[in-house]
Amino acid sequence: MSETKSTIIIEAPLSQVAEAIASVGTYPSWSGSMKAVKVLEGDAMKPTKVEMSLVSGALRDEATLIFDWSNFPTSLTFTLESADLLTAMDGKQELKSIGEETEISYALTVALSMPVPDMMRQKAEKAVVDQTLKELKAHIEE
Repeated sequence: MSETKSTIIIEAPLSQVAEAIASVGTYPSWSGSMKAVKVLEGDAMKPTKVEMSLVSGALRDEATLIFDWSNFPTSLTFTLESADLLTAMDGKQELKSIGEETEISYALTVALSMPVPDMMRQKAEKAVVDQTLKELKAHIEE
């Protein structure tokens, strides 16, 4: 499995971007790929175990993710605990303050229980990563 990574600049200070990322329960209000979020462990800010209803193109899945906040706000990682279709989903967001703006990089690796050509999987990963960053930027800058 290869990793898909993209970076974007958000016109907001790191503290504001970090707050939006930590508010996992609000993701469905601004992210087109997340239809529902339920915090299973931890609290509303920085939950450690979350159940998400994910939609990406034709793929719809219920996934439970484990979040690692130990290096936040400079980075956040998550791993898949369980899902219906996904067999792996590892992600990392890295935040870097650049004055009054924040650079955020998002890396994602996904594996499915059904056979999908690597090129198609990578294209879908890229679409999810780019869409997530664009939607996060729009949510924060509005």
